[in-house]
Amino acid sequence: MRNTAIMTPEHQDGRTPDRGVARRQAFLQAAREVFLEHGYEAASVNDVVRMAGGSLATLYAQFGNKEGLFLAFMQDQHDRFAREMRPPDSVDGLPLEEALQIVGEHFLRRLLQRDSLAFFRVMVSEGRKVPEPLRRYFTTGGSNMIHDELVSQLTRAGLNEADAKEGVGYFIELLRSRHHFQAITEDTYVLSDADLKAHVARAVRFLLNGLKAN
Repeated sequence: MRNTAIMTPEHQDGRTPDRGVARRQAFLQAAREVFLEHGYEAASVNDVVRMAGGSLATLYAQFGNKEGLFLAFMQDQHDRFAREMRPPDSVDGLPLEEALQIVGEHFLRRLLQRDSLAFFRVMVSEGRKVPEPLRRYFTTGGSNMIHDELVSQLTRAGLNEADAKEGVGYFIELLRSRHHFQAITEDTYVLSDADLKAHVARAVRFLLNGLKAN
């Protein structure tokens, strides 16, 4: 683990946030690295302070305790994941099969990112301690945004909403399939871009052929 303080973050418009906000952001950035690497039980708030700078007293004043810091980290990571999962605007107006391919690739690439996999492991292993954030992660996160975009694509193509939702549920599971599981359990697992595109294309064909059969 690095032993240097994290640089003071800035707002997106380039302005430096006030001291309290900057300190909170620095703690959250350090907590993200510590919790994703070690999980909750093995993580040390002293490591967070060492990386972020500041003091243990300031961390406790901002978050209450280790659990409070963990809950804040999960919310911050959840929001980050949701932003990254936002479907690309480039699919608007495209033919259905092409739009499904683009959204599917976008979803799977981000699902297999190292940070996304690490966060998934932490959520599953520690979720029994914090069931509400875990439920929110699985029902209102980035995957849900992808789900809504895909349902919208299918309904615009003429499918009724109930069938669209059911079809998209199966489609998302086809996208995950063995690749997500293998990536979670094998640190060295890598899906090449060509294989990812081919996998998504097969999932798209399964979905469209299944919808035709109905």
